[in-house]
Amino acid sequence: MPGSSWAGGLFATAVPGAAGEEKPAARPVIECRDLSKTFVVLDGQSIWRVILGGGCLNGFPALRDVTLQVRQGEFLGVLGRNGAGKSTLLRTLGGVYAPTSGTVRVAGPVSGIYELGMAGNELLTGHDFARRWLSLHGTGRRQIGGLLGEIAEFAELRDYFNNPIYTYSAGMKARLFFSVATSLPGQIYLIDEVLSVGDEHFQTKCWRRLRERLSAGASGILATHDWAAVLKLCREACVLERGRIVDRGSSSGVVQRYLGLPQPRGDSAAFAPHLPSVYCALTEEDTTLSIPIDVRVASVIWFGCSVESFRQGIGWSHLLQVEPRPIAPTPGLYDVEMTISSLPLSPGEYSLNLFLSARGPEGTLVPLDVRSWTYGNDLTLSVAGKPRESVTILPLRWRGRRALS
Repeated sequence: MPGSSWAGGLFATAVPGAAGEEKPAARPVIECRDLSKTFVVLDGQSIWRVILGGGCLNGFPALRDVTLQVRQGEFLGVLGRNGAGKSTLLRTLGGVYAPTSGTVRVAGPVSGIYELGMAGNELLTGHDFARRWLSLHGTGRRQIGGLLGEIAEFAELRDYFNNPIYTYSAGMKARLFFSVATSLPGQIYLIDEVLSVGDEHFQTKCWRRLRERLSAGASGILATHDWAAVLKLCREACVLERGRIVDRGSSSGVVQRYLGLPQPRGDSAAFAPHLPSVYCALTEEDTTLSIPIDVRVASVIWFGCSVESFRQGIGWSHLLQVEPRPIAPTPGLYDVEMTISSLPLSPGEYSLNLFLSARGPEGTLVPLDVRSWTYGNDLTLSVAGKPRESVTILPLRWRGRRALS
């Protein structure tokens, strides 16, 4: 069926009753198996029981049989509410706490960015703290000199860099700590609720720094209750609850289940059961996607679509979109055909999101059925062709005229 553009090539017609080479897996840099951590709870009664030989101290299990793995160049997101055990997990992996049982293996230098505060002697100046931290991480004297200037500039502390840390505000301490802990590339980062520090300007700098570190081969774990940060940084994620991992998988699927978004019931209309899970296309070639839809009521159904991609350190990017438009006013099985002229996407795999809705009482669109990464049920658009440097390919026509001398 004819169609001339992405937005305009959308049609509904009544219907009677490629694989690439797999890259070798990167080596694991963080591993733990059956990791448990129990803290002793001290109170007056328990201490007297030990002194009098009447029993053991009570313990609080902060981690219970946690097993996970992080590979080189990847970040794992750990979601969980306050008290779930996220901070204990990072500190145990980083060597701050000794595990009660289980094994931990970390293959490389670790930078622990724990919470928004500072650790260490607050009588030190910011300059002295940074120098000591770099020295403890095996940085040579010549390299330290250059890094100190970069840390001071990134933290934006100005003259305060040479003042004692106890004179800093909480935000200034966090900026200094983040700047110092991420000053060395190629590290293993253990990040605990620190990417919301400072104003929007400094948060942007933090994300840019992490993207640079990722491109240089850094790895790590982001422990947070901020699901948007997990979607932005991590391909894989897990959920901690009372010290146990209760869910794991792709970050989009884990976040969807973590948020508990209600699934539309699809009573009035739904995508047909034979809807493909993968659509294939060629870059810069005309592409037609056929979407089967089952309409069950005599009402106008609205169809929308989007194509998005995930880039680590950046998050989900919205690339193409069909604004909702009416289709299929009568019950029946339909194919919605979208024709995209000269598909402007580089080779790769993209998230194909589909939306069916109806007009509500106030004119707003009410979801009937959804296929989206935010619900953990999106489709894949697999694009093949000649590799490109950019994600999208904009059509270019030009003509020139020699200037008159």
